[in-house]
Amino acid sequence: MAGGAEIVVMLGGCAALQTEITPDAAILPTESIRDEGVSYHYLPPDESVTATESLVDSLDEALSEAGFDTPRGRTWTTSAMYRETIPEIEQYRDEGVVSLCMESAAFWAVCEYRDADAATVHEIGDYLTPDDWVPDSDAERGLPEMLDPTIQALENHLNEE
Repeated sequence: MAGGAEIVVMLGGCAALQTEITPDAAILPTESIRDEGVSYHYLPPDESVTATESLVDSLDEALSEAGFDTPRGRTWTTSAMYRETIPEIEQYRDEGVVSLCMESAAFWAVCEYRDADAATVHEIGDYLTPDDWVPDSDAERGLPEMLDPTIQALENHLNEE
């Protein structure tokens, strides 16, 4: 990347679309639905935006060893958080999309453009459901506890290269 980074992980919050995912899970998005604007400035519109698979595997291993459930799947990235509609929420939930965020597609697109490995770890902040919004997950562990395993995964991934 411009600053020389070769591997980048974003550790941040999301809304979960699948209510069966436990509140203290570390969601590992693998692909993003591009519903924002930044990624289109870095990659062609028809190109898929994905996390680096081997980095996701490293994160999965480290976070699982730390006791986190690590569901994987697509995330929906939108920068228009007050424009999410019930039909969209239902569609993406029914398609198995695991999370909603504001950054992953843009972040991964920039990293791909700059030839850097990239992945995201999501902490659930709330559950986005078509019937009602369920705020404040009941997680006993979150971002602070996810930090050390994420750093370990970065080190493991770097050593594998």
